[in-house]
Amino acid sequence: MEWACHVTGKTHPAAELLRFGISPAGELTPDLAQKLPGEAIWVTARQSCVAALQDSAEWRVPPDLAEQVGGLLAGRARNMLGLARGAGKIVLGFAKVDAALSGGRATMLVSACDGAHDGRAKLALKAQAVGVPILEFFSADELGLAMGRQDVIHSAVTEAQWAAKIDEAASRWQVYIGTAPDGQK
Repeated sequence: MEWACHVTGKTHPAAELLRFGISPAGELTPDLAQKLPGEAIWVTARQSCVAALQDSAEWRVPPDLAEQVGGLLAGRARNMLGLARGAGKIVLGFAKVDAALSGGRATMLVSACDGAHDGRAKLALKAQAVGVPILEFFSADELGLAMGRQDVIHSAVTEAQWAAKIDEAASRWQVYIGTAPDGQK
């Protein structure tokens, strides 16, 4: 299904937009799950478009709405990591990740952006050699919180379906904040 962005007027698939519910009092509320009842608007999933809602005379817009949405999208990506870990589809630690990459079980490498460069580089080279995507923009603290451990540096997703869900959530957040790799919308 396609919707028109309230800010730009351009039509996009729902996957490229964010839905905002409108409360009876006229306040905009992020609706990432697209389940809030009642009236809503759609906005291109970019921080600049959400920030442009601040100029709206039609609704009450929280002053930090763009930051709230960024936090919600980042949280969603971290939650996917935690769910995959809880399902037993993520291995942790350099040796286990190295073994998963060598054994063809890894479907995504997830490394802390603030981990030691040597270890990250070794695993990244191995992942690239076997065509495994790399996710490397959460800190060790953030990964640790997501996975219920302290300071996670190296991890690997071992099931393709979980890797796809994590990639989708992380890519949506990256696009929103403007750090998506070239070629992503």
